[in-house]
Amino acid sequence: MKNKIRLLFLLAILLSLYLTSCKNKSEKAIKTETNTVVNVVEDKKDTIKFQSEEKEESKTLDNFKSRLRPDEQLELKTIYNDTVTFLSYDDNYDYWYFLVKKNKDTVQIMYHDIPINELVKGDIISIKWELKILQEAGDEDITYVKPYLASFNKISSKQPVDKKITVLWRETLYNEELKTDVNTIVLNKDYQKNITEPERAALGYVATFVGNECEWDGGKSDENRSNLKCKLLSYLDLGYQCSNKHIGFLNRWFSKDSIALNKLKNCPTIPNGATKQSTFEEISMETDTKMQTITISYKVKFINVRESSVSRYTKIDRFSYDLEGITLIDSEKIANNSFVISCGSGCAMIYTENKIVINNNSSEVVFKVEMFINEVLSKEYYETYSYTCSPSNDDTEIKLKGDDEFNMDDLHPEVLKQLKLYMPKLCIN
Repeated sequence: MKNKIRLLFLLAILLSLYLTSCKNKSEKAIKTETNTVVNVVEDKKDTIKFQSEEKEESKTLDNFKSRLRPDEQLELKTIYNDTVTFLSYDDNYDYWYFLVKKNKDTVQIMYHDIPINELVKGDIISIKWELKILQEAGDEDITYVKPYLASFNKISSKQPVDKKITVLWRETLYNEELKTDVNTIVLNKDYQKNITEPERAALGYVATFVGNECEWDGGKSDENRSNLKCKLLSYLDLGYQCSNKHIGFLNRWFSKDSIALNKLKNCPTIPNGATKQSTFEEISMETDTKMQTITISYKVKFINVRESSVSRYTKIDRFSYDLEGITLIDSEKIANNSFVISCGSGCAMIYTENKIVINNNSSEVVFKVEMFINEVLSKEYYETYSYTCSPSNDDTEIKLKGDDEFNMDDLHPEVLKQLKLYMPKLCIN
Protein backbone atom coordinates (compact mmCIF):
# COMPACT_ATOMS: atom_id res chain seq x y z
CA MET A 1 0.00 0.00 0.00
CA LYS A 2 2.84 2.33 0.88
CA ASN A 3 4.46 1.59 -2.46
CA LYS A 4 1.26 2.56 -4.33
CA ILE A 5 0.96 5.82 -2.41
CA ARG A 6 4.64 6.58 -3.06
CA LEU A 7 4.14 5.81 -6.78
CA LEU A 8 1.11 8.10 -7.04
CA PHE A 9 3.02 10.87 -5.24
CA LEU A 10 5.92 10.56 -7.70
CA LEU A 11 3.53 10.64 -10.64
CA ALA A 12 1.92 13.85 -9.26
CA ILE A 13 5.34 15.51 -8.93
CA LEU A 14 6.30 14.53 -12.49
CA LEU A 15 2.98 15.84 -13.86
CA SER A 16 3.49 19.12 -12.01
CA LEU A 17 7.01 19.48 -13.39
CA TYR A 18 5.78 18.72 -16.92
CA LEU A 19 3.02 21.34 -16.77
CA THR A 20 5.46 23.92 -15.39
CA SER A 21 7.87 23.11 -18.20
CA CYS A 22 5.14 23.53 -20.84
CA LYS A 23 4.14 26.84 -19.34
CA ASN A 24 7.72 28.09 -19.37
CA LYS A 25 8.14 26.98 -22.99
CA SER A 26 5.01 28.91 -24.00
CA GLU A 27 6.18 32.05 -22.27
CA LYS A 28 9.58 31.70 -23.87
CA ALA A 29 8.00 31.34 -27.32
CA ILE A 30 6.08 34.58 -26.88
CA LYS A 31 9.23 36.39 -25.83
CA THR A 32 11.09 34.93 -28.79
CA GLU A 33 8.33 36.14 -31.12
CA THR A 34 8.62 39.61 -29.65
CA ASN A 35 12.39 39.49 -30.05
CA THR A 36 11.91 38.42 -33.66
CA VAL A 37 9.89 41.58 -34.35
CA VAL A 38 12.67 43.67 -32.83
CA ASN A 39 15.26 41.89 -34.95
CA VAL A 40 13.23 42.43 -38.10
CA VAL A 41 12.92 46.12 -37.35
CA GLU A 42 16.63 46.40 -36.70
CA ASP A 43 17.51 44.54 -39.89
CA LYS A 44 15.26 46.76 -42.03
CA LYS A 45 15.85 50.22 -40.72
CA ASP A 46 13.81 51.78 -43.51
CA THR A 47 10.72 50.08 -42.07
CA ILE A 48 11.15 51.26 -38.49
CA LYS A 49 8.93 54.26 -39.02
CA PHE A 50 6.52 52.15 -41.01
CA GLN A 51 6.06 49.54 -38.25
CA SER A 52 5.92 52.03 -35.40
CA GLU A 53 3.43 54.14 -37.34
CA GLU A 54 1.20 51.13 -37.81
CA LYS A 55 1.08 50.49 -34.07
CA GLU A 56 -0.19 54.06 -33.72
CA GLU A 57 -2.58 53.77 -36.63
CA SER A 58 -4.18 50.45 -35.70
CA LYS A 59 -3.98 49.57 -32.01
CA THR A 60 -6.66 46.89 -31.98
CA LEU A 61 -8.31 44.71 -34.57
CA ASP A 62 -11.58 46.57 -34.20
CA ASN A 63 -10.21 50.14 -34.10
CA PHE A 64 -8.44 50.97 -37.35
CA LYS A 65 -6.90 54.42 -37.85
CA SER A 66 -4.73 56.00 -40.54
CA ARG A 67 -3.25 59.46 -41.03
CA LEU A 68 -4.76 59.42 -44.51
CA ARG A 69 -8.07 59.90 -42.67
CA PRO A 70 -7.16 60.73 -39.07
CA ASP A 71 -10.67 61.64 -37.97
CA GLU A 72 -12.40 58.50 -39.27
CA GLN A 73 -13.00 54.99 -37.96
CA LEU A 74 -11.80 52.73 -40.79
CA GLU A 75 -12.78 49.21 -41.78
CA LEU A 76 -11.12 46.32 -43.56
CA LYS A 77 -12.28 45.36 -47.09
CA THR A 78 -13.45 48.95 -47.75
CA ILE A 79 -12.12 51.06 -50.64
CA TYR A 80 -11.30 54.69 -49.80
CA ASN A 81 -10.57 57.57 -52.19
CA ASP A 82 -8.10 60.35 -51.38
CA THR A 83 -6.00 62.97 -53.16
CA VAL A 84 -2.35 63.06 -52.11
CA THR A 85 1.06 64.38 -53.18
CA PHE A 86 3.53 61.73 -54.31
CA LEU A 87 6.99 61.87 -52.68
CA SER A 88 8.98 58.68 -53.41
CA TYR A 89 8.82 54.89 -53.75
CA ASP A 90 10.90 51.85 -52.81
CA ASP A 91 10.53 48.40 -54.41
CA ASN A 92 13.67 46.82 -52.94
CA TYR A 93 11.90 44.80 -50.22
CA ASP A 94 9.42 41.93 -50.18
CA TYR A 95 6.61 44.47 -49.80
CA TRP A 96 6.84 47.53 -52.10
CA TYR A 97 5.79 50.87 -50.70
CA PHE A 98 5.63 54.56 -51.61
CA LEU A 99 5.41 57.74 -49.58
CA VAL A 100 2.75 60.42 -50.00
CA LYS A 101 1.89 63.66 -48.30
CA LYS A 102 -1.64 64.34 -47.06
CA ASN A 103 -2.10 67.70 -45.34
CA LYS A 104 1.04 67.88 -43.14
CA ASP A 105 1.50 64.13 -42.67
CA THR A 106 3.75 61.74 -44.55
CA VAL A 107 2.14 58.32 -45.00
CA GLN A 108 3.50 55.02 -46.29
CA ILE A 109 1.30 52.97 -48.63
CA MET A 110 1.99 49.43 -49.83
CA TYR A 111 1.55 48.43 -53.50
CA HIS A 112 2.41 45.75 -56.03
CA ASP A 113 2.56 45.62 -59.86
CA ILE A 114 1.21 49.16 -60.26
CA PRO A 115 3.37 51.68 -62.25
CA ILE A 116 4.19 53.97 -59.35
CA ASN A 117 7.68 54.42 -60.82
CA GLU A 118 6.16 56.60 -63.57
CA LEU A 119 5.45 59.32 -61.02
CA VAL A 120 7.84 62.07 -59.98
CA LYS A 121 8.09 63.88 -56.69
CA GLY A 122 5.34 66.44 -56.38
CA ASP A 123 2.75 64.79 -58.64
CA ILE A 124 -0.82 65.16 -57.41
CA ILE A 125 -2.57 61.79 -57.57
CA SER A 126 -5.99 60.43 -56.74
CA ILE A 127 -5.69 57.04 -55.02
CA LYS A 128 -8.07 54.20 -54.24
CA TRP A 129 -6.83 52.21 -51.26
CA GLU A 130 -7.87 49.82 -48.54
CA LEU A 131 -6.55 48.57 -45.21
CA LYS A 132 -4.98 45.11 -45.49
CA ILE A 133 -3.59 42.67 -42.96
CA LEU A 134 -0.10 41.79 -44.16
CA GLN A 135 2.22 39.03 -42.97
CA GLU A 136 5.88 39.60 -42.22
CA ALA A 137 7.95 38.02 -44.98
CA GLY A 138 9.47 34.78 -43.64
CA ASP A 139 7.35 34.74 -40.48
CA GLU A 140 3.63 34.31 -41.02
CA ASP A 141 2.94 34.63 -37.29
CA ILE A 142 3.75 38.37 -37.41
CA THR A 143 1.03 40.46 -39.00
CA TYR A 144 0.22 44.15 -39.24
CA VAL A 145 -2.29 46.43 -40.93
CA LYS A 146 -1.24 48.93 -43.61
CA PRO A 147 -2.90 51.09 -46.32
CA TYR A 148 -2.67 49.16 -49.59
CA LEU A 149 -3.02 50.73 -53.06
CA ALA A 150 -5.80 49.46 -55.30
CA SER A 151 -5.29 52.01 -58.14
CA PHE A 152 -4.24 55.60 -58.80
CA ASN A 153 -4.87 58.38 -61.29
CA LYS A 154 -2.49 61.28 -61.92
CA ILE A 155 -4.33 64.59 -61.60
CA SER A 156 -1.50 67.03 -62.25
CA SER A 157 2.22 67.41 -61.94
CA LYS A 158 3.33 69.73 -59.18
CA GLN A 159 6.87 69.43 -60.47
CA PRO A 160 7.53 72.44 -62.73
CA VAL A 161 9.28 72.09 -66.08
CA ASP A 162 11.19 74.72 -68.03
CA LYS A 163 8.76 76.91 -69.94
CA LYS A 164 8.07 80.35 -71.38
CA ILE A 165 4.41 81.01 -71.84
CA THR A 166 1.83 83.77 -72.21
CA VAL A 167 -0.86 83.17 -69.60
CA LEU A 168 -3.13 86.17 -70.20
CA TRP A 169 -3.73 88.70 -72.97
CA ARG A 170 -6.56 90.92 -74.23
CA GLU A 171 -8.75 90.63 -77.31
CA THR A 172 -11.71 92.54 -78.68
CA LEU A 173 -14.55 90.02 -78.88
CA TYR A 174 -18.26 90.27 -79.55
CA ASN A 175 -20.32 90.21 -76.35
CA GLU A 176 -23.71 88.53 -76.81
CA GLU A 177 -25.18 90.14 -73.69
CA LEU A 178 -24.11 93.67 -74.58
CA LYS A 179 -24.56 93.14 -78.34
CA THR A 180 -21.27 94.89 -79.11
CA ASP A 181 -17.52 94.29 -79.34
CA VAL A 182 -15.80 94.38 -75.95
CA ASN A 183 -12.11 94.32 -75.14
CA THR A 184 -11.71 91.48 -72.65
CA ILE A 185 -9.17 89.30 -70.85
CA VAL A 186 -8.35 85.99 -72.54
CA LEU A 187 -6.65 83.13 -70.63
CA ASN A 188 -4.51 80.27 -71.90
CA LYS A 189 -6.77 77.23 -71.54
CA ASP A 190 -4.11 74.71 -72.59
CA TYR A 191 -1.76 75.86 -69.84
CA GLN A 192 -4.54 75.59 -67.25
CA LYS A 193 -4.46 71.79 -67.61
CA ASN A 194 -0.76 71.59 -66.71
CA ILE A 195 -0.31 74.38 -64.18
CA THR A 196 1.88 73.40 -61.23
CA GLU A 197 1.29 74.38 -57.61
CA PRO A 198 4.27 76.78 -57.32
CA GLU A 199 3.18 78.51 -60.55
CA ARG A 200 -0.39 78.65 -59.29
CA ALA A 201 0.86 80.31 -56.10
CA ALA A 202 2.98 82.86 -57.99
CA LEU A 203 0.14 83.77 -60.36
CA GLY A 204 -2.35 83.85 -57.49
CA TYR A 205 -0.15 86.32 -55.61
CA VAL A 206 0.16 88.62 -58.65
CA ALA A 207 -3.60 88.40 -59.32
CA THR A 208 -4.39 89.46 -55.74
CA PHE A 209 -3.29 93.06 -56.30
CA VAL A 210 -4.36 93.75 -59.90
CA GLY A 211 -7.91 93.78 -61.23
CA ASN A 212 -8.84 90.89 -63.49
CA GLU A 213 -12.42 91.57 -64.51
CA CYS A 214 -13.82 91.23 -61.00
CA GLU A 215 -17.59 91.33 -60.57
CA TRP A 216 -19.86 90.79 -57.57
CA ASP A 217 -21.37 87.33 -57.83
CA GLY A 218 -25.12 87.86 -57.96
CA GLY A 219 -24.83 91.49 -59.08
CA LYS A 220 -24.05 93.16 -55.76
CA SER A 221 -21.71 92.73 -52.81
CA ASP A 222 -22.76 90.96 -49.64
CA GLU A 223 -22.26 92.50 -46.20
CA ASN A 224 -18.65 91.30 -45.95
CA ARG A 225 -17.65 92.00 -49.57
CA SER A 226 -16.83 88.29 -49.74
CA ASN A 227 -18.43 87.42 -53.09
CA LEU A 228 -16.10 89.16 -55.57
CA LYS A 229 -15.52 86.80 -58.49
CA CYS A 230 -12.38 87.50 -60.54
CA LYS A 231 -11.51 85.97 -63.89
CA LEU A 232 -7.88 85.00 -63.22
CA LEU A 233 -8.56 83.72 -59.69
CA SER A 234 -11.38 81.53 -61.03
CA TYR A 235 -9.00 80.22 -63.70
CA LEU A 236 -6.58 79.30 -60.89
CA ASP A 237 -9.41 77.68 -58.86
CA LEU A 238 -8.82 80.01 -55.90
CA GLY A 239 -12.42 81.04 -55.24
CA TYR A 240 -13.57 84.57 -54.49
CA GLN A 241 -11.14 87.45 -54.08
CA CYS A 242 -9.77 87.51 -50.49
CA SER A 243 -11.73 84.37 -49.54
CA ASN A 244 -10.36 81.77 -47.14
CA LYS A 245 -9.67 79.52 -50.12
CA HIS A 246 -7.73 82.27 -51.89
CA ILE A 247 -5.72 83.73 -48.99
CA GLY A 248 -5.41 80.41 -47.15
CA PHE A 249 -3.74 78.81 -50.17
CA LEU A 250 -1.30 81.72 -50.58
CA ASN A 251 -0.53 81.85 -46.85
CA ARG A 252 0.49 78.20 -46.94
CA TRP A 253 2.74 78.61 -49.98
CA PHE A 254 4.26 81.92 -48.78
CA SER A 255 4.60 80.74 -45.17
CA LYS A 256 8.34 81.57 -45.12
CA ASP A 257 7.95 84.99 -46.79
CA SER A 258 6.99 87.46 -44.05
CA ILE A 259 6.83 90.44 -46.43
CA ALA A 260 4.40 88.68 -48.76
CA LEU A 261 2.30 87.49 -45.80
CA ASN A 262 1.97 91.06 -44.48
CA LYS A 263 0.95 92.32 -47.90
CA LEU A 264 -1.69 89.61 -48.22
CA LYS A 265 -3.31 90.89 -45.02
CA ASN A 266 -4.41 93.95 -47.03
CA CYS A 267 -6.16 92.00 -49.78
CA PRO A 268 -8.23 94.52 -51.85
CA THR A 269 -11.80 93.97 -53.10
CA ILE A 270 -12.17 96.36 -56.03
CA PRO A 271 -14.76 95.51 -58.71
CA ASN A 272 -14.94 96.64 -62.32
CA GLY A 273 -16.39 100.15 -62.54
CA ALA A 274 -14.66 101.48 -59.43
CA THR A 275 -13.41 105.09 -59.56
CA LYS A 276 -9.83 103.87 -59.34
CA GLN A 277 -9.06 100.48 -60.77
CA SER A 278 -6.33 98.48 -62.46
CA THR A 279 -6.46 95.67 -64.97
CA PHE A 280 -4.06 93.25 -66.62
CA GLU A 281 -3.20 93.72 -70.26
CA GLU A 282 -0.77 90.81 -70.50
CA ILE A 283 0.91 88.21 -68.29
CA SER A 284 3.97 86.21 -69.38
CA MET A 285 5.69 83.59 -67.26
CA GLU A 286 9.04 81.84 -67.38
CA THR A 287 9.94 78.83 -65.20
CA ASP A 288 13.60 77.86 -64.73
CA THR A 289 13.86 74.49 -63.00
CA LYS A 290 17.66 74.60 -62.70
CA MET A 291 17.56 77.89 -60.77
CA GLN A 292 14.16 76.98 -59.25
CA THR A 293 12.70 80.37 -60.16
CA ILE A 294 9.42 81.57 -61.63
CA THR A 295 9.48 84.98 -63.33
CA ILE A 296 6.19 86.73 -64.08
CA SER A 297 6.16 89.80 -66.30
CA TYR A 298 2.85 91.63 -66.49
CA LYS A 299 1.51 94.79 -68.07
CA VAL A 300 -1.03 96.79 -66.08
CA LYS A 301 -3.33 99.67 -66.96
CA PHE A 302 -4.47 101.93 -64.12
CA ILE A 303 -7.56 104.12 -64.62
CA ASN A 304 -8.61 107.06 -62.48
CA VAL A 305 -12.11 107.96 -63.66
CA ARG A 306 -12.39 111.03 -61.43
CA GLU A 307 -9.24 112.59 -62.91
CA SER A 308 -9.82 111.18 -66.42
CA SER A 309 -6.29 109.77 -66.37
CA VAL A 310 -4.78 106.52 -67.50
CA SER A 311 -1.32 105.23 -66.65
CA ARG A 312 0.47 102.03 -67.55
CA TYR A 313 3.37 100.12 -66.16
CA THR A 314 5.15 96.81 -66.58
CA LYS A 315 6.11 94.83 -63.52
CA ILE A 316 8.46 91.88 -63.23
CA ASP A 317 8.19 89.66 -60.14
CA ARG A 318 10.68 86.86 -59.59
CA PHE A 319 9.98 84.00 -57.17
CA SER A 320 12.12 81.17 -55.84
CA TYR A 321 10.33 77.90 -55.12
CA ASP A 322 10.68 74.36 -53.86
CA LEU A 323 8.19 71.59 -53.18
CA GLU A 324 7.10 73.13 -49.89
CA GLY A 325 6.93 76.88 -50.54
CA ILE A 326 7.60 79.99 -52.59
CA THR A 327 9.25 83.36 -51.90
CA LEU A 328 9.17 86.67 -53.75
CA ILE A 329 12.86 87.49 -54.19
CA ASP A 330 12.81 90.45 -56.59
CA SER A 331 10.29 92.94 -57.99
CA GLU A 332 10.83 95.64 -60.63
CA LYS A 333 8.29 98.19 -61.82
CA ILE A 334 8.78 99.98 -65.14
CA ALA A 335 6.48 102.90 -65.95
CA ASN A 336 5.18 103.14 -69.52
CA ASN A 337 4.75 106.65 -70.86
CA SER A 338 1.14 107.26 -71.85
CA PHE A 339 -1.12 110.21 -72.40
CA VAL A 340 -4.79 110.87 -73.10
CA ILE A 341 -6.27 113.26 -75.64
CA SER A 342 -9.90 114.20 -76.18
CA CYS A 343 -11.37 113.72 -79.63
CA GLY A 344 -14.75 115.29 -78.71
CA SER A 345 -18.32 114.02 -78.11
CA GLY A 346 -17.41 111.39 -75.52
CA CYS A 347 -14.38 110.29 -77.52
CA ALA A 348 -10.97 109.81 -75.89
CA MET A 349 -7.72 108.35 -77.23
CA ILE A 350 -4.97 106.82 -75.10
CA TYR A 351 -1.44 106.72 -76.51
CA THR A 352 0.85 104.24 -74.73
CA GLU A 353 4.52 103.79 -75.49
CA ASN A 354 4.96 100.26 -76.76
CA LYS A 355 8.51 100.15 -78.10
CA ILE A 356 11.49 102.41 -78.84
CA VAL A 357 14.07 101.61 -81.55
CA ILE A 358 17.24 103.72 -81.60
CA ASN A 359 19.55 103.82 -84.65
CA ASN A 360 22.46 106.08 -85.54
CA ASN A 361 20.50 108.92 -87.09
CA SER A 362 16.98 107.54 -87.41
CA SER A 363 14.91 106.20 -84.48
CA GLU A 364 11.32 105.10 -83.92
CA VAL A 365 8.70 105.18 -81.20
CA VAL A 366 5.77 102.77 -81.45
CA PHE A 367 2.54 103.73 -79.65
CA LYS A 368 -0.46 101.60 -78.92
CA VAL A 369 -3.53 103.76 -79.55
CA GLU A 370 -6.89 102.97 -77.97
CA MET A 371 -10.03 104.86 -78.89
CA PHE A 372 -12.85 104.97 -76.33
CA ILE A 373 -16.40 106.11 -77.04
CA ASN A 374 -18.33 106.85 -73.85
CA GLU A 375 -15.69 104.89 -71.87
CA VAL A 376 -16.09 101.77 -74.04
CA LEU A 377 -13.09 100.65 -76.10
CA SER A 378 -14.16 100.82 -79.72
CA LYS A 379 -10.87 100.58 -81.61
CA GLU A 380 -7.19 99.91 -81.02
CA TYR A 381 -4.21 100.11 -83.35
CA TYR A 382 -0.51 101.03 -83.46
CA GLU A 383 1.20 104.19 -84.72
CA THR A 384 4.93 104.34 -85.39
CA TYR A 385 6.69 107.72 -85.49
CA SER A 386 10.17 107.97 -87.00
CA TYR A 387 12.73 110.60 -85.98
CA THR A 388 15.42 111.88 -88.35
CA CYS A 389 17.77 113.63 -85.99
CA SER A 390 19.72 116.82 -86.74
CA PRO A 391 22.31 118.79 -84.75
CA SER A 392 19.50 120.99 -83.52
CA ASN A 393 16.46 119.25 -82.01
CA ASP A 394 14.28 121.98 -83.51
CA ASP A 395 15.21 120.70 -86.95
CA THR A 396 14.52 117.04 -86.15
CA GLU A 397 11.99 115.62 -88.58
CA ILE A 398 9.12 113.49 -87.25
CA LYS A 399 7.04 111.36 -89.60
CA LEU A 400 4.16 108.92 -89.20
CA LYS A 401 5.40 105.68 -90.69
CA GLY A 402 3.28 104.48 -93.60
CA ASP A 403 1.65 107.87 -94.23
CA ASP A 404 3.35 109.74 -97.10
CA GLU A 405 1.03 112.72 -96.69
CA PHE A 406 1.72 113.16 -92.99
CA ASN A 407 2.23 116.74 -91.80
CA MET A 408 3.34 117.53 -88.25
CA ASP A 409 1.18 120.65 -88.24
CA ASP A 410 -1.91 118.47 -88.56
CA LEU A 411 -1.18 116.66 -85.30
CA HIS A 412 -3.22 117.25 -82.18
CA PRO A 413 -1.21 119.74 -80.02
CA GLU A 414 -0.92 117.27 -77.12
CA VAL A 415 0.35 114.50 -79.42
CA LEU A 416 2.93 116.84 -80.92
CA LYS A 417 4.02 117.96 -77.45
CA GLN A 418 4.51 114.37 -76.30
CA LEU A 419 6.39 113.38 -79.46
CA LYS A 420 8.86 116.23 -78.97
CA LEU A 421 9.61 115.01 -75.44
CA TYR A 422 11.30 111.96 -77.00
CA MET A 423 13.89 114.01 -78.90
CA PRO A 424 16.50 114.16 -76.07
CA LYS A 425 16.29 110.35 -75.72
CA LEU A 426 16.48 109.55 -79.42
CA CYS A 427 18.75 112.25 -80.77
CA ILE A 428 22.00 112.21 -78.83
CA ASN A 429 24.28 114.82 -80.35
